[in-house]
Amino acid sequence: MCGRGGIDYDWKRLWEFFNLIGPAPEGGIRILNLAPSWVSKGQVHWTRVPIIRSGESGREAAGLIWPLIPAWLKGQLPDFSTANCRSEAGVPFSETVSKKPSFRSAWKRQQRCLVPFSWFYEWDQRSKPKQPWRILPRDGAFLVMAGLWDRSPLADGSVLESFTIVTTQPNRLLTEIGHHRSPVLIEEADWDRWLEGSPEDAEGLIRPPPDDAMRAEPVTRRVNNPGYQEEDLLDPEAA
Repeated sequence: MCGRGGIDYDWKRLWEFFNLIGPAPEGGIRILNLAPSWVSKGQVHWTRVPIIRSGESGREAAGLIWPLIPAWLKGQLPDFSTANCRSEAGVPFSETVSKKPSFRSAWKRQQRCLVPFSWFYEWDQRSKPKQPWRILPRDGAFLVMAGLWDRSPLADGSVLESFTIVTTQPNRLLTEIGHHRSPVLIEEADWDRWLEGSPEDAEGLIRPPPDDAMRAEPVTRRVNNPGYQEEDLLDPEAA
């Protein structure tokens, strides 16, 4: 799965990288330990993440809640995991997602998005305690993940928008560090195909990332706490 990550970039860089419509805001965003919205001591800690989707005039950025909140929950955080939408080995994604009420509406409506992370975290399932790893793009650019987004109506008549990250089988790197899932990465040449292509075209992009697309470094177990945001998360020597 991909249930934790980091984003660290200037808005101008994001706008230029994805050729987004409209002017870029000033400044940027930096979250070293990005977790899906969670509940602690009865309080919901909402996580809003920039995603890229197709608008009427071109690609647009929007800040959506992570994880995806199904429409029938009317804005309430689900008590089951919707941070990731799993594809299953040997089964067409369209068949898999059609059996998942949380996600099938977004897929049917072709509400697909790109989710730019600077890195994500995974845990070695073989070690005790589990060793966390930070997974980064090998070329220093964004990790552009495949996502689905949806709308959930609220009691006041407004709408909450949220998203999930599509995952698949691991590549060699993730297998070597003891993990069994990987986010689907969308290469630049395929961005429009994922965002605007037919379901069949989009389905063809759901595959493990190339083995040389990413690199990994160990990180401190303090990352286990979703509220921990200190700089030592970026230091392999702190692991």
